[in-house]
Amino acid sequence: MARPLSFEPDTARTALMNLFWDKGYDGASMQDVEAATALKKQSLYRLFGDKRHMYLAALDHYRRTEMEAGAALLARPGSAREKIARLVGEMVEQSIASEDRRGCFLCNASVDQAPHDPATAEVVDEMVNHLRDILETALSADARYRDDPALRRTRAAHLAAGYFGLRVLIKAGQPPDILRAAARELIASV
Repeated sequence: MARPLSFEPDTARTALMNLFWDKGYDGASMQDVEAATALKKQSLYRLFGDKRHMYLAALDHYRRTEMEAGAALLARPGSAREKIARLVGEMVEQSIASEDRRGCFLCNASVDQAPHDPATAEVVDEMVNHLRDILETALSADARYRDDPALRRTRAAHLAAGYFGLRVLIKAGQPPDILRAAARELIASV
């Protein structure tokens, strides 16, 4: 019979997510992984497999926590514009208030690992599609989008591109007035 785990796997996933989000895959050593999770390599390998699988688990945890929090904001009542304003506005204002320059873990993975790793590319593709899908659902709150699936799909793709662009501007350290102006324009496009 296997011994019960002496740690909470989701706590380890959160630590991995934050580490890889901060440092990227190549920037995080196994010593960093051990320090961030407060676990030894053997426990980490037993739970996740190799470092690549730890990275993929971190991305999946990002989807289940950060992206689903965004989906919950979009699911709240309101017009399409109100829903998008809630998501974009909260993301920009939280980043400004916390001086968080990590950007978006999904964006980072898209640039850093997806071009070189098919498994990461597949996860990134699924996550981008998921974002577009939840944006489409939010847009369907308004009749003009609900009644025009092609417009809804195109606008969701536009909003996803703008959202990712804002996350990159945040990572680049653009000043708050630029971030807020870009967010206003993105919201106005709805």
